Amino acid sequence: MSGALVARGLSFQYAAGTEPALRDVDLRLDPGEMVLVAGPSGCGKSTLLKCLNGLIPHSYRGALSGSVELFGERTDGMTLQRISAQVGTVLQDPDKQLVAATVRADIAFGLENRGLPRAAIRNALEEAAAALKITPLLERPTAALSGGERQRVALAGVLALAPRIMLLDEPLANLDPATAMELLAFVRARTRNGLAVLVVEHRVEDVLEVSPDRVLYMSGGRIEYAGGVDGFLRVADPQAVKLPFQAVRRRFATATPPPRPSPIKGEGDSRGPREAVPLVTYDQVHYAYPAGDGEAVGGISTTLRSPSKMAILGPNGSGKSTLLKMALGLVRPDRGTVVVGGAPTTAQTVAQLARQVAYVFQSPRQMLFANTVREELAFAPRNQGLEPAQAEEIGRQALQAVGLDQVDGIWDRSPYALSFGQQKRLAIATALTLRPRAIIVDEPSAGQDYGQAAAFLDEVGAIPGLESVYFITHDVDLALLFSDRCLLLRGGRLEAQGRPLEVLADRARLAAFRLRPTSLLAANLAASLPDGRPLDAVDLALRLQNPKTIP
Repeated sequence: MSGALVARGLSFQYAAGTEPALRDVDLRLDPGEMVLVAGPSGCGKSTLLKCLNGLIPHSYRGALSGSVELFGERTDGMTLQRISAQVGTVLQDPDKQLVAATVRADIAFGLENRGLPRAAIRNALEEAAAALKITPLLERPTAALSGGERQRVALAGVLALAPRIMLLDEPLANLDPATAMELLAFVRARTRNGLAVLVVEHRVEDVLEVSPDRVLYMSGGRIEYAGGVDGFLRVADPQAVKLPFQAVRRRFATATPPPRPSPIKGEGDSRGPREAVPLVTYDQVHYAYPAGDGEAVGGISTTLRSPSKMAILGPNGSGKSTLLKMALGLVRPDRGTVVVGGAPTTAQTVAQLARQVAYVFQSPRQMLFANTVREELAFAPRNQGLEPAQAEEIGRQALQAVGLDQVDGIWDRSPYALSFGQQKRLAIATALTLRPRAIIVDEPSAGQDYGQAAAFLDEVGAIPGLESVYFITHDVDLALLFSDRCLLLRGGRLEAQGRPLEVLADRARLAAFRLRPTSLLAANLAASLPDGRPLDAVDLALRLQNPKTIP
């Protein structure tokens, strides 16, 4: 086995882990090749990348066996500096990768560390910024960027260093669909010049559109399949990995379907007899960040009703997060009024607002700070004056609600020792300990495989006492299946709202909002189901195969 990057018999168990995260992995990545790595959350994909780029064993403690070779040389005798000169990595969470105060300084950081001449730094920086269409952001503070903008800046910082290999860990998680496809097409084009690319991604359907050379499918720390796309589509679990609808339909046309979990709560699903009433009301709200370029929110009037499941969509930088942060008083409008629970936010403290509407940030690192999960979950209840036993019970319920209660030793683990997806769930659990009426989740699918994201939104929607879930997403299918109402924002303005299937049916509108019609959306529209409730891929495939399969 030879290639740009080769792993032989690679196994690794974290020092705090009870089971190996990787088990006897072999792989080869050749120059000019793009390889997709897919699989459910927790299957070892990110750990694999850490072994390939040298972060394991240099920065993570544990038991490592096997070897990694970089252009024929074993990396266990190389420094991180030597490895990173050839292997560039874009992390799952861009906040871990941005180090400077401005975009220009951040992209220049790695170039300056290499001691390059000023002119060479400027040329490489500007070329990378232009390639990723972020030149207008160069003078912006990194703290003022949206999640998608931060992701592109992180990629530009790596691209400017001209690595021979790029490892991308969920590079699309924070990007609107149009930007995601532009990024994939750009990286794919670079492979024609010899760049080797390994991309870990849950948004499988998007990556398949740029025709990766091979696909690795991982499960339980092992590579279960390595080969062409057609074979991958035959073996991948469609309840864990979001496959193109036609591939799912072919699977269930000839195979006996596996046992199905509870049906997804789609559009039109009732949350109970209560009539939805206004919880958050926006009246002509405007806001411009001090260091921003124009208004982030420009004259929006709308209502977040409760009980409800609402999806907020729009291009990167369209004002989605800013608008919802106003409900927490984290952002105060320059003009206009925000009313929460019948009172203006200006008359309430952030703590008072959080008991009505809790917010879960796009990056869990913005919310987690304690030494252990136990301390993290006890913080809000103890601040409310509850006794330790009461605080721990509330934490236990919150942990169970997000599906982390089965993780071995979870209570005494450091939040920073958890995977990104687990950190995201823990951040939501901490928000739930406030016992709010509603919860706002920014990008719930980031770090989660499709099955986990679907189950998670169902679980959160069923939490006793929690009336509503408002979620910001770029995932059209998530909005289609899990919301009863959609808001579409663009340029800081609200331009469309209504029932998901109606709002998302207009292809021209989707294109204007840098969204893309998915195969599942197209299939639901073509099916014209009599009850008008969108179905997930497996249920729709079964319905089309036998109209009586799904009641």
